[in-house]
Amino acid sequence: MSDFLDLQNGWYNGLIQGLGQSQDSFQIIQPAPPIASGTAANPTFWAYYNNIPPQSLTAQFVASGGNQFYSNYRGLLSALEPSRNINVKEDIGEANFLAWQAYVQTQPTPSMNQIPTMFRNWAMFNAPEVANIGSSDYAAILLDPIATAQNELTLVYTTPAGLPINFDWQLNYADMVNQLASAPSRSFSFDSSTMNKNVSGSWAGSSKSGFFGLWGGSSSTSSLSEQFASSRIQVSASFEHILVLPNTPGAWYYSSAMGLAFANKTGSPWRDKAAINWNNTFGPDGNMQYFSANVIVASGMSITVTSDASYSSLDQQTITSSGSSGFWPFYSGDSGSSSTNRVTFNQDGHMTITTSSIPGVPVVVGVNVLSAGEFVGHSSSLGVSLFESAKAFAAESLATV
Repeated sequence: MSDFLDLQNGWYNGLIQGLGQSQDSFQIIQPAPPIASGTAANPTFWAYYNNIPPQSLTAQFVASGGNQFYSNYRGLLSALEPSRNINVKEDIGEANFLAWQAYVQTQPTPSMNQIPTMFRNWAMFNAPEVANIGSSDYAAILLDPIATAQNELTLVYTTPAGLPINFDWQLNYADMVNQLASAPSRSFSFDSSTMNKNVSGSWAGSSKSGFFGLWGGSSSTSSLSEQFASSRIQVSASFEHILVLPNTPGAWYYSSAMGLAFANKTGSPWRDKAAINWNNTFGPDGNMQYFSANVIVASGMSITVTSDASYSSLDQQTITSSGSSGFWPFYSGDSGSSSTNRVTFNQDGHMTITTSSIPGVPVVVGVNVLSAGEFVGHSSSLGVSLFESAKAFAAESLATV
């Protein structure tokens, strides 16, 4: 007899096969409500990339809670130090720095490569006495990935009060919807009587925790959930479009800086005795062990789930009244306009659940998870190279003073 963990692990194996995914990186996201267009569409979409995924094959997604990429990255940068101490605010004066920072935030988001020239042009009209030293400071900062990352985040992506602005990823909601419209379709079936519940070879080893029971928010160990999991369950699933979408953080993120931090467990660029260190960032108990590199998005979803258990009249009423929270396996809420859930019972008390979402409206069903080493691996060697160049530059500069 299967319990809900067995069912979830079996479904995981069936889902990755049906969607053409890999046990090396795929994670199921629950719940999976449609993402509607509107002012909240971009932040809602980016939240899936910003979330730091737990080490589990199934994750209960909460957009506003848990570890977040952006906030943890800001904490990481506060624990790193550049190879050369360059203090633009001190060199140009606080009043000039605040005026300059306010000006930058009125412009289309610049890259750090543009900042030296941009500062010189601004200063020539507003503070000509610091035009040279300010532009020289920014030019020197560009040689050091840590200094570049810290200045990018502070100057361009935070207000003078330190609040985050321009928090984005390179691809937005509209980009995702456009790509989804031309993505391929997928259909597959699942049968719990023949499922493979062995997930020992997967990236996380097991679903572990974070999954619901029969309906969204219910416990996987409740009597109804256990009755459902121990019955024979058959799923017929089809998706009009299914898209695997990689994305990259906006200019607030500097990959070379994080690659350099990952490549050095102690010493430079880590500040000595900083509260944030390699172990509590990237280590076994760290807050940046994994990252959501790709989001798997579907539209035109049609799911039919049957259970051969016999449910009593009272149980039928309980299950039917819970449909607005969504049902296993995706828990896509009954929004009426974008998605629907319907549950029916035959004369023997056997249950059929149908879940559907309208074409063109995206539903996130999973993510591809990369370890910290995989996520920053492409930038580590570059970061080390830049850091060595910066140290050489600093030594040369000190020798000429």
